[in-house]
Amino acid sequence: MSVPPKFKKGVTTLAVLSALDRRETYGYEIRREAYTKTRGLFTVNEGVLYPLLRSLTRQRFVRVRQEKMGGRWQKYYRLTALGRKELSVLRHDCKSSRKVLEAFLG
Repeated sequence: MSVPPKFKKGVTTLAVLSALDRRETYGYEIRREAYTKTRGLFTVNEGVLYPLLRSLTRQRFVRVRQEKMGGRWQKYYRLTALGRKELSVLRHDCKSSRKVLEAFLG
């Protein structure tokens, strides 16, 4: 089953913020959580994830810190208070949208 591109674009922000709501983490873990939580139905592409994380950081929804791990720098992302508010709005909007869709889909 494939996910329509327009739907996927809107859900990616929700997936990223939801992953960061649980704990501070890095990009690969965000991708893995989206894949695991949806049992492989939804994937977050690297080419979408990192530009989105930069955008969320500029909007102050996410904070980033770097840590040196085994000679390499690893970026860790975490949700800010403003990001938690945005996540709450997104969840509310999605729940409202789901009710409308269910009415049409039966």
